[in-house]
Amino acid sequence: MLKDKRIAILIGPQFHDEEATLPKEYLQKLGAQVDWVGLDRSTLTGKYNRVTLTPDKTIDQVRASDYDGLIIPGGGAPERIRVNETALALVIAFWQTGRPVGAICHGAQVLISAGLLEGVTTTCYVGIRDDVKLAGAHYVDQEVCVDGPYISSRKPEDLPAFNKAFSEAVAGLHLRTEVADLDPLASLQLAISREKGAMEFYRSAAAVMKQEKIRNKFSYFSAIEQGHFDQLFELYVKLSGGREPAVIVSAQEIGSHQVSPDLSSEEAIRLAMQAEEKAYQYYRQAALKARHPKAKEMFEYLAAEEIEHKRLLSVDRSTAAGGQGHFQWATHWDVPPGMEDLW
Repeated sequence: MLKDKRIAILIGPQFHDEEATLPKEYLQKLGAQVDWVGLDRSTLTGKYNRVTLTPDKTIDQVRASDYDGLIIPGGGAPERIRVNETALALVIAFWQTGRPVGAICHGAQVLISAGLLEGVTTTCYVGIRDDVKLAGAHYVDQEVCVDGPYISSRKPEDLPAFNKAFSEAVAGLHLRTEVADLDPLASLQLAISREKGAMEFYRSAAAVMKQEKIRNKFSYFSAIEQGHFDQLFELYVKLSGGREPAVIVSAQEIGSHQVSPDLSSEEAIRLAMQAEEKAYQYYRQAALKARHPKAKEMFEYLAAEEIEHKRLLSVDRSTAAGGQGHFQWATHWDVPPGMEDLW
């Protein structure tokens, strides 16, 4: 199930014994290569003195692109990790890939310090519930919570549910299956149609929004989706030998058929978040299927962009003037010579 997948588990002094070891054992049984990544090479003892281990790698030896998934266990380690700038930079870089990130128990503290939880739905250890709320997250009390690529759990007793959800996210098992039945150009054509529909939805919704900040937010997203459309269109023409794609917009799929002067900002945001989640799943699945490195990079970029849009939509103040999120994306993909298809 996870053959050829690489997972990093970020650990530090006083890591939670079971939360660091049981996910590794579970993922290895599924075929993944799993590394404990430490702040340094020091031998570490778990919070309850049940486990002693030495990190396989250190934070200055790895890059986000080295791994297909990242897990941050709880215990006392997150308090040490969250004040280490190199560790935070690694977590932020990984978050930007759109690949699965898991946080168990106190692990969410690292994401708080990295500034990544605003607008995200998460669970965590009950003792830091108020901390994640103050960071702008939507807290839920359940054994495992999946919000796009982010998977979280509350405590060691939740590990069976966490391990299952995280492994399925890495493998892409929870995603919709429409990409699997499409050839590369058909998949790209569907992506182009989705971007066109999203652009039209945001533009028409912006026109009927009464609140200026929501109107600005939607206008901004419309421009971003236009950029995606233009770039994907150009790529299709190059890969097809000059043919242009057939752009078919499904109003039902995008939600634009529900846009009217009576549409409330709350309902508009709900529809938009729903569409962004669907777009994320589509691009994430395409990234998992892509074999060409540039194609994989392109689809991961789009997947992470869509999940960032979803996050921003849940935070009114994030784009009050049409501003951007917490990181800036590249604006163009180079199509390398010899790239004849996406898969």
